[in-house]
Amino acid sequence: MNRGRRTTSRFAVISLTTTAAAIACLAVVPGASAHGTLNLYGKDAIADKSGKLTLTIPHGCGPNGTSTTRIILKLGSAWQAAKPAAVAGWKSSAKRAANGQRTLTWIATGGGLPNADQGDFPITVRWPKKAGTYNTPTAQYCGSQLMDWKDPFNAAADGDLPYPATYPVPRVRVHASAARTPTAVTGSSPISLCPLDQAPRQPRRS
Repeated sequence: MNRGRRTTSRFAVISLTTTAAAIACLAVVPGASAHGTLNLYGKDAIADKSGKLTLTIPHGCGPNGTSTTRIILKLGSAWQAAKPAAVAGWKSSAKRAANGQRTLTWIATGGGLPNADQGDFPITVRWPKKAGTYNTPTAQYCGSQLMDWKDPFNAAADGDLPYPATYPVPRVRVHASAARTPTAVTGSSPISLCPLDQAPRQPRRS
């Protein structure tokens, strides 16, 4: 009886240890499965009002994770104003075409955003006059490599569209009025799976 209890206890300790190791391994390193995101940090976008939108780039490009050196974000003609805030190590610009579409560009003045680092690129905007969901196609360049975040969202896999999208387009919802109090969030928290040689091993029963 005592031997059985000791064995059960030993397996429980091993199980808890491996579980803790798995959690630690998952939470440490940003993963390549993350994508370009838009953050409002607790403040809804209200139609025809001024606000702040933040583009978050959580990782570099490609399997080797090269540094991000240039970012281009496009806004449709419904957007009334958009100006990128100053970001250390980056030169930014904003251009408006004759059709009203806007292009915001960030170019690294040094080594760019390392693959393992997450970068925020704030934008001061005046939201569109009409409520709705607006796409913001974003091109992320790492030298000559490109990650083009413009794939449309789809409710499910279809003949011509995968699910989930490989490079989902960042989107923002504009509300008609300030009718609710949102809960502040801090953006995405990408994770990375453990390499096989670091993955926690399950205990062997004897």
